[in-house]
Amino acid sequence: MSQVVRQAQWDAEVASSGHYDKIMVQNLEIVVNAGKDVWGREKKQRALISVTLTLGKQFTSASSTDSVDDSTVHYGTLSKAIQARFKDDSMAWMSTVALSNAVSQCVRDVAGSTDVYAIETDVCYLKGSMFGEGAGHITSRVEGSGTSSNVLYLRNVRIPCLIGVNSNERLQKQPVVLNVWVDNMADSRVEGYPQLETFLFELISGSTFQTIESLLAWLVDELRQRFFTEEADQNAWIKLRISKPHAVPFADAPAVEITRPVRSS
Repeated sequence: MSQVVRQAQWDAEVASSGHYDKIMVQNLEIVVNAGKDVWGREKKQRALISVTLTLGKQFTSASSTDSVDDSTVHYGTLSKAIQARFKDDSMAWMSTVALSNAVSQCVRDVAGSTDVYAIETDVCYLKGSMFGEGAGHITSRVEGSGTSSNVLYLRNVRIPCLIGVNSNERLQKQPVVLNVWVDNMADSRVEGYPQLETFLFELISGSTFQTIESLLAWLVDELRQRFFTEEADQNAWIKLRISKPHAVPFADAPAVEITRPVRSS
C-alpha cells in the first residue's frame, strides 16, 4: 500500500536504500496548459521541469562499454519526450498535480525496462508568483513501495516590511526574501499558491516585528488560524524561511527558518 510521508522522511528512505546512481534533467523549459497564473486564472504558462531518476541498479554495463543501454536512461531522449508530451496546443487544461503525474509517467515510459527505484519531479511556474521567482510542486515516489511525498513551494518572494532591532531599521521598510514550502499539501489545495502568496505578502508587509523569529512564529499562527483551515490541510507541514539581504554588509543575507505542523499540538 502506498504511503504519503514528509519530504524529509522520503529523502531518508532513499538515502538508506543503497541506491545511489541517478539520472537528472534540470530546468527543462516547456509551455503547459496547467496550473494557475498569479491572478488565479487557468492559463497557458511557461514551466521549468526537473526530473531525477534513482536507478535500481548501478549503471555498470553502460559505464564499462561507454554506451547507453538499459542499465541507464538517455537524458536526451527523456528531455525530448517530456517536451513532446506537452507540445499539443489543443490539450485541455490540467491541474498542477495532474501535470506532475504526467511528467512522472513520461519518465516511466522512457525508462522502459530500466530498473528505476525512485522518481522525483519538480514543476516550477516562472510566472506563478507575483513578487517572487516562481511557484512550484515537487513530487517524489519510490516505485516499489509506493512511498511518496509532495511539496508546494514559493521561491524568493520579496516583501518590504519594518523589521529589525537597530534604530535605523525602525525608520524605513526594507525588503525581506521569503521562501515557503508546504509539505503533504492535499491535491485539492495545490492550486491555491496565488492566494497563499497574497496572504503572506499582506501579513508581512503590514508587520512591525523586531526579530525574524517573532515574525515567523506569528506567521505560522496566522496560517493555522486563517489559511490552512480545511480538513484536507490536517496532515500538512509548513516551512518558512525569511532572509534580510541588507542586514549584514559582508554576507549575502542572514536567514531564519521555521518548520511546524499545520495542526498545532
